[in-house]
Amino acid sequence: MSSIAFEQTIEIRRPLRYVYDYLLDFSNALAWDPSVVQATRTTPGPIQVGSHFDIRVRFAWMELGLNYHITAMMPPHSIELKGLADSYSIVDRMRLEGDDERCLLHYQIDVFYNEPMAKLAPVFAPLVKSNARTALDSLKKTLEGEPTQWEAGLWTKLADRLVLPGVLRFTRLGYANSKARWTGITEDLREKTILITGATSGIGAAAAHQLGRLGARLILVARNARKAEQFVEQIAPDCPVRPRIELADLSLIKDVNALCDRLLAQDEAIHVLINNAGALFNQRTVTAEGLEQSFATLLLSPFVLSERLQPLLKRGAPSRVINVSSGGMYTQGLRIDDLESEREDYNGSKAYARAKRGLVDMTETWAETWAADGVRVHAMHPGWADTPAVSTSLPKFYETTKAWLRTPEQGADTIVWLAAAREIDAVTGLFWLDRTPHSTAIFPGTRSDRTLQRNLYKKLKEYQHKLSGGA
Repeated sequence: MSSIAFEQTIEIRRPLRYVYDYLLDFSNALAWDPSVVQATRTTPGPIQVGSHFDIRVRFAWMELGLNYHITAMMPPHSIELKGLADSYSIVDRMRLEGDDERCLLHYQIDVFYNEPMAKLAPVFAPLVKSNARTALDSLKKTLEGEPTQWEAGLWTKLADRLVLPGVLRFTRLGYANSKARWTGITEDLREKTILITGATSGIGAAAAHQLGRLGARLILVARNARKAEQFVEQIAPDCPVRPRIELADLSLIKDVNALCDRLLAQDEAIHVLINNAGALFNQRTVTAEGLEQSFATLLLSPFVLSERLQPLLKRGAPSRVINVSSGGMYTQGLRIDDLESEREDYNGSKAYARAKRGLVDMTETWAETWAADGVRVHAMHPGWADTPAVSTSLPKFYETTKAWLRTPEQGADTIVWLAAAREIDAVTGLFWLDRTPHSTAIFPGTRSDRTLQRNLYKKLKEYQHKLSGGA
């Protein structure tokens, strides 16, 4: 057996107890360690000796899994963890001292290699030590609230236009590459009310869980009461405030209006609205209200919800609307004369992409008209993520790409960042992937000009009045 040892001391301008509690939940490593691409706590209840974490790290050209568990702890002064993999093991020791303003962290890592990997220890040593230094530097920036540098560089703009490099960014590899320049999110959201649609599975569930851990008062809009209750029971132990459930079928505008009526009657400010609910329908289906289901669910529903809740968003200003779109949007332009996919053979992927294009167009319209009210509006797409919706609706795509798909947590990262980050207070109307703004159009004929966007707004307003009795 051969080993690599590294130790370093850093000073962090945060209270000792806060730093200890943050480090004790080792799943937070996903936020602060650039080499960690997945981190999940697998044992329920309070964190204690024996608590287990599944960790995946990117090392050189490889992605490796580690089974971590806490082997010793003495609050708030020391933590020891051990990580086990097939050919090596890691011991992390953290000793802390400080007060209510600052913390001194003494960090030590020992990596032990089994044969035949032990022969490569001298080769790996420089990279292990470099990764550890980078992780500690990122931890300090995260805990001290240093903002993520989000401006798009020249390569990002060029990659979008070259298509193939841009598409590769949608994969888990794109996430891992982008993550290297981020700082983790440690904003205190206890005074924020966040409404999320489609919050009980996939990317919405991952975003809800992460925002709840940051202290947000969550309002989860769901169609299935039992599923929603089960999800709340799952995440409630991590949330300072128990999430609230609101039931609504968002393919039906009457349900959207009933939801809005309830929220408006409660007269509670909303600080963040996340329009995430959606599905891809491979067969053309008409709702009970006579609307094509993709259009109703993916475009008209978030339009009505956002329009009607704008007074609550204004009350919560500075507030944000986050519209979850899709990379598939890039393939389609808006067809304002065929919003319900009636004039050609139905294609579920195309209907989905056009509805998401319309939602991005509304993002730009709302960003302009609501700016004076302190409401910032953004669209994002999560990349290609491994969710039940993808495996069910796009089975061939899923089988072909599943090795490259992101986890729901990776797909949700930009939603959480857009909801929490202070560094984007001054911007609005952008389209984001991995905390970076991107172009909304690549192919000729897919970009919507302002006239088309205004006409779309008028058309959606007509639908709203027709189905809502003028609401």
